[in-house]
Order: sequence, then C-alpha cells, then structure tokens
Amino acid sequence: MVLLEELAKYTLMLFVVLDPPGNAPLFYYFTKDLETKARIRTIRTSIVIASIILLLFATCGQALLNYFGITVNDFRIAGGIVLFLYSVLGLLGHSLAEEVREEDVAVVPLATPLLAGPGAITVVIYTRYVAGLLITLITIAINMVIAWVMLENGERLLRLLGRKGSRILEKIMSILLAAYAVAMIREGMTAILRGL
Repeated sequence: MVLLEELAKYTLMLFVVLDPPGNAPLFYYFTKDLETKARIRTIRTSIVIASIILLLFATCGQALLNYFGITVNDFRIAGGIVLFLYSVLGLLGHSLAEEVREEDVAVVPLATPLLAGPGAITVVIYTRYVAGLLITLITIAINMVIAWVMLENGERLLRLLGRKGSRILEKIMSILLAAYAVAMIREGMTAILRGL
C-alpha cells in the first residue's frame, strides 16, 4: 500500500513537470510542417530519447553532473536559449521544417528541453534518492507512455483549428515559447546568483 502511494505521488510529480497536455500544442507547433508519418516518427523518437535521458539521470544523474561540472541551472539557461531561438524563427515566419531536419528537432527541442528538461531531471534525481531506483524507473515508464499517447494525438488540434486557426496558434505559440524560454533563463540565472 505504501509502495503504491509512493508510486502515485512521484508519478504525479513527474507528470506535472513533464506537462504533456501543455506540451501538446508545442509539439504540434514543431511538427506541423511534417507529413503525418514523419510527424509520428519524430514524436516517437523524441519520447525514446527523453526516456533514455531520464533513465540516465535516474541511474547516475548526480555523478554525471558532477563529472562534467554541470548544474541543473546550467541546463535551464542552455535550454532557454535554444527555445528562444526557435521562438524567434516562428515569429519571423520561418518554417521550422525547413530550418532543421526531422531527426534534429526530435532531439532538440522536443526530447530536451521540452520533455527531459531541467525540471524533469531534477524530479528524477530527487525521486531516485528519496524513493529508490525501482519507483523512479516505473514513474518514468508510466509518464512516457502517457506523454506518447497525448502528444501523438496532437494532430486533432490541426483539424479543429483549420488553416487560419493554425497560423494564429503558430504566432501565439511563438510568443509563449519565447516567454517560457525567458522564464527558464531567469530561473537559472536567479538560482546561480543566489548560490554565489
């Protein structure tokens, strides 16, 4: 019973950080110019890569960060810069499918920092040391399956919005992405300055 309660607690914690419902429009935004098969393949690739990243941090996360001298706040700043660059491309009307290859967008920014970002990495490392490896691995598996199902069904959004609606959403998503990127950079900078 206690095991199930812990599993539910940490699964929910990671779900909130991964935020598949909130990320679904962003995933649509980055894959909308791809053909259906390519879009699904890209999303599945990003899920697999994000899973590998989280599993890596679940097993040897803190040691890995220490070895390279990287902090979670470094991830925040780097991820924020990458997302900000993508948001500028969107605001300028560039098709992201023309700017990056399908396999590239699956890794950055979809797998990381949108899924396996600094928040998810922090939760995974925390869960590993508080609840143990087994709970952490099950938590990651459950959340990746949920994310896969939710993100792969993002195409329904396109059907509901239509062509004009999707263009409006693209601009809104670009602005929100820029704001999210700035927030990530701000959080990283603030945490670093507090530590000085």
